[in-house]
Amino acid sequence: MTKFTLIIWVCSFLGGQSCLPPVEYPVQFNSWYECSRAAHQESLKIMSNLGYKIVNRDKIAMRYRCKESPFI
Repeated sequence: MTKFTLIIWVCSFLGGQSCLPPVEYPVQFNSWYECSRAAHQESLKIMSNLGYKIVNRDKIAMRYRCKESPFI
């Protein structure tokens, strides 16, 4: 059975694209659907924590990947 690991980058699109080092979440998901939903939920949390002013000033956006890994 395939599992998925979520990786999120916090990026600034101010004058190009610059991203912080990726954060790999310790939770494994059973489907692409679950991983992708979690990516969007976590992205909203991160943006909320950063706040309106910083997100707008630095043009912050999230980039994510659901990395496929075989369940052992």
